[in-house]
Amino acid sequence: MDKTFKYDIAFSFLSQDESIAQQINDALQERFQTFLYSERQKELAGTDGEETFKRVFAKEARIVAVLYRPEWGSTSWTRIEQTAIRDRAHDDGYDFCTFIAMTDPIERPNWLPKNRLLYGLKRFGVSGAATALEARIQEQGGVISEETVTQRGQRLKRAQQFAAEVEHFLSTEMGVTAANAAVLDIVQRITQYAADLKKTGLNFDVRELAWGNHVVRSPNAVLVFYWQSHYANSLNGAKLDVGFYDKIPKMPGVMVFDEAKRLEHITFEFKLIAADRPAWVHRETEVAPEDMADFLMKTLMRHSEMELRRKQR
Repeated sequence: MDKTFKYDIAFSFLSQDESIAQQINDALQERFQTFLYSERQKELAGTDGEETFKRVFAKEARIVAVLYRPEWGSTSWTRIEQTAIRDRAHDDGYDFCTFIAMTDPIERPNWLPKNRLLYGLKRFGVSGAATALEARIQEQGGVISEETVTQRGQRLKRAQQFAAEVEHFLSTEMGVTAANAAVLDIVQRITQYAADLKKTGLNFDVRELAWGNHVVRSPNAVLVFYWQSHYANSLNGAKLDVGFYDKIPKMPGVMVFDEAKRLEHITFEFKLIAADRPAWVHRETEVAPEDMADFLMKTLMRHSEMELRRKQR
């Protein structure tokens, strides 16, 4: 590799995935020169943003990591980055580019060659993605370098500031208010989805039962979710308990005769994943508040379809 690059890796992502990009960047920054917009704002101040971004993704970055969702490429900045990446690939192929799928199941751009593998974040996690990208950098001629004291200090300061923000969010009324609003948003969106699906002939029904349990019935599976919060000014111990069943399970206020089979169980916490950006978090999975209703309904429909197939066998 005889090319000289300003950066070993540049990240392209939607705003909702900035925290994941930041975590991967932090894992690589100690050994490689990385380009993450939020880290380079001072450096880019006063420049033509569009031309700068084109140059970074088209020429200056040894490899490019795309945190991919179907919406990527439709926003103003990711559209610029996508164009630069595709133009570069037209001349050099896609070896410089790695796509990390942020969705499960994995989705891919329809223009990406079928032989290009995508890493699924849910399966590999942040550390696995960082390890894979480190290998790609070295495959493309990148050499491990040592992080400077200034760079390390900036990373430490950023970590300390964010830790303080997280603690403030979790231990004040602000966090509880945001979480309660997010739960209400889930209920409203799911109720609307169920009404829309009924119009198409699919039998979906939403009910709130005793103790705040919300039940969503589909033809072959049931979703039950319950927001449990103990304090008015703290999210300590708070959780969104989500269960998928083949029929309505035993719970307060419900009489059932047959034992329900639990198909999947997930417990989410409401956390701050970046400055002013909360999310529903379960292990490596982070779901934006506005996406949680979609996540739950799609998972319910997946289980409904699987149960239908099982019954037909």
